[in-house]
Amino acid sequence: MIPQLLPFQYSTTIQLRWKDIDQFGHVNNAVYLTYFETARYYYNRDVNQWDWNQDQYIIASIKVDYLRPIFYPGDIKVYLRIGDIGDKSFVFHYAITFEKNGIEKLAATGQSTQVFYDVRNQKTIPIPERIIKQWKAFEKENL
Repeated sequence: MIPQLLPFQYSTTIQLRWKDIDQFGHVNNAVYLTYFETARYYYNRDVNQWDWNQDQYIIASIKVDYLRPIFYPGDIKVYLRIGDIGDKSFVFHYAITFEKNGIEKLAATGQSTQVFYDVRNQKTIPIPERIIKQWKAFEKENL
């Protein structure tokens, strides 16, 4: 087990697509943001049974640390966890891995800050307590 993955309770597998690959034969750096986005969708669906008509957030910032390239074909695994919950914002932490010769390798880490948002009134709002409770129940001691 990769030590950096120990705090993560959630992961999802994503199949690499040919269109993810750039002229150097590895996954293009911009595609990692799509992998993060896909993992957020599945985390919200699986952990919170998310209703986008009721709860919405926007991305305030996002960061990726590229550790090693990922080559086609194959699958990646995106690990995701919640951290740093504030009144209106929270952070997703990410780790992307791939398997090579039967060994899981860490390819990238990252984080994004999200802010709960009222689209109709175009203003930030507090994170609903019911969502924080769901996160805490799922993440356990990691929050």
